[in-house]
Amino acid sequence: MPHLFTNQERLSATQKYAQPEVVEFWRGFSLQGLQRCEQEMVTRYLPPGGRLLDLGCGSGRAVLALTRAGYRVTGLDLSLAMLAAGRSLSAAMALVGANLLSLPFVDQSFDGLLMFFGALQHLPARAARQRALAEMARVTRPGGRLILGLDNIAPGLSCYAYWLARSGRQVINPEKLGRRLNAAERGLRLEKEKKSATLRDNPGSDASAADATLWSRQARRVNPWVWHGRGLLRTWRWRTWPGLVDLVRQVWPTGPEPGEVQVAQFALPVTPGRIAYHLYRPAELIAEAEQAGWRRLGFHSGAELNEGRVYPAFARNGDKQLFFGFERWE
Repeated sequence: MPHLFTNQERLSATQKYAQPEVVEFWRGFSLQGLQRCEQEMVTRYLPPGGRLLDLGCGSGRAVLALTRAGYRVTGLDLSLAMLAAGRSLSAAMALVGANLLSLPFVDQSFDGLLMFFGALQHLPARAARQRALAEMARVTRPGGRLILGLDNIAPGLSCYAYWLARSGRQVINPEKLGRRLNAAERGLRLEKEKKSATLRDNPGSDASAADATLWSRQARRVNPWVWHGRGLLRTWRWRTWPGLVDLVRQVWPTGPEPGEVQVAQFALPVTPGRIAYHLYRPAELIAEAEQAGWRRLGFHSGAELNEGRVYPAFARNGDKQLFFGFERWE
């Protein structure tokens, strides 16, 4: 069936997440459980067995995983197509169709809220994002928790600089480096296969098949030079160039707000049509959350959580995936 939209045409979030390829991708991904970084955030910040609300739940990936771990979870999403896909996976899931700007729950309904993969970033205006954060605070009990996961599309140049420095600044023959990385990748692939098997046998464990399914270069068997070269191009397209544009927007504050871009890729492969997306600066998100009634508990990059490391602030701020833990003020 031919597509009705080209990559240049702008769609609403509802239209994008109704595309069959997008729905099917996330439906399949929903069976893979949480990523390692997401599981780590849940362990650190959410109380065991509490009543949770998953905002922007899509087809129910986190709802499924956390229900198996003993939580009482309700999923909320704007896309009825995605919710229908979730119900096809499990009719027992509690899924609600609603907008982030008007949550259909009474005050203080939940012990904790979570949002992975940046649903908040689809709101194209700062006032709308602040209103959504205030709505989240309204439906959370005092002392309740919020996990926010942002996806800023590509690592910043600061991340690449840190990774290079951490490698020891050694100049290595590309062929020799490729052999070393391929050997390391084989070991990592075997480890991921073992962890995926563990997840299937024990869904509550912290081993995540989602890491290998969506993000792993090893699983795709891409040459390391090709992979990192493509990553640098994505950094220029989605981080460096928008940053330069934002400098102009700050001097002449007309048109789109700083951080606003139009993105086509929300599934593998890319589907036609672009939708609004906001690239957050960490301090910007923290300030907006605090104004809405949230107190920051922690801020981590996805790579930090996956590797069990602590990055310096300049590298953490530039990571592709950012995670924040907040507490509802008493």
